[in-house]
Amino acid sequence: MPELSELAFDFGALIPALVFAALAAVLPELYKFLARKFLGRIKKHIASWLHILLESYIVPIAMILRVLLACFAVTLLPFSFVHGEVFSRLLGTASGLLVTFFIALGSWQAAPVTRLLLHSAENHLDMTTNQTMGRFFENIFHALVVLFTGIAMLDQLGVPVSGLLTGAGVAGLAVSLAAQSTLSNLIAGVTLVLEHPFGIGDYVVLGSYEGTVEDISFRSTRIRTADNVAITIENSKICSEYIQNCDRRTSRLWAFTIGLTYDTPRGKIETLCRKLAALLQAHPDVLPDGVSVTLDKFNDSSIDLLCRVYVSRVSLREFLKVKNCLNLQILDLVRAEGCSFAFPTVTVDMSENA
Repeated sequence: MPELSELAFDFGALIPALVFAALAAVLPELYKFLARKFLGRIKKHIASWLHILLESYIVPIAMILRVLLACFAVTLLPFSFVHGEVFSRLLGTASGLLVTFFIALGSWQAAPVTRLLLHSAENHLDMTTNQTMGRFFENIFHALVVLFTGIAMLDQLGVPVSGLLTGAGVAGLAVSLAAQSTLSNLIAGVTLVLEHPFGIGDYVVLGSYEGTVEDISFRSTRIRTADNVAITIENSKICSEYIQNCDRRTSRLWAFTIGLTYDTPRGKIETLCRKLAALLQAHPDVLPDGVSVTLDKFNDSSIDLLCRVYVSRVSLREFLKVKNCLNLQILDLVRAEGCSFAFPTVTVDMSENA
């Protein structure tokens, strides 16, 4: 039986380890409380990205502190195996892996910093596109965190990382060659969202297609044509075309021709041109300075008046309403002025001997 003095001595040797174990339980919680309180006070005085980083690392730093204190407490235990070489290596490796993991956890939680790229680029993105790009950047950031964390942990475990990276590079090259089309569409999709030549709801002309944009993904863009057909176009093809965003213009040009018969007197033509210009300028959706009515040319069957009008309604539906209203007024004006619309005619002279 061991004597009482020996038991007291053994218990006294445990006291330093118990103290550090208690610190490992208390200090991280105290740090989290103080750090959050301090961060809440300085939030208005620091940049958004710095606030996100500091907040993301509060819990990981507390856990790293706990791991270090716990490991130090273990080393203070009065047991012979604790001071052995094998146990020391295992403890060092385990603590290193845990520290690396918690650093990676902080980086993972700091992924919202990538969303600040959208604001710094000053792209006027609609909410759907903004959320899509935000998720895309965060997924890339998460993938990089996992990749570098895995490399760091394998290196700590003594795995030859250089050989793995070489093999991964060869495999990545083979995959990239097999998926050139997909990667091309992905890069083109990122370009479209960053440059933002059009957004969801815009009426666009993409090569031989035109319609309203319904969806923008990283592989393709879907538009709905005027006759209600949904067309999906690969982003790589869109980037190779001239993109016309009809909704970005401030007005629409409406150019049309009125053909009058050749028996129309010059005076009536001049009066009609003057009144036609006044009629177009009086419409509330027409830019007065953008109206012109001129005698354009003498066609085979008509005297052509060229009318150019800039309509402030850029939406196709609203633009067509304006055209309909003005066409009816033009029809009434031409008839009220005693003029006739020309149409192709053929005159046949019949010989009396025929």
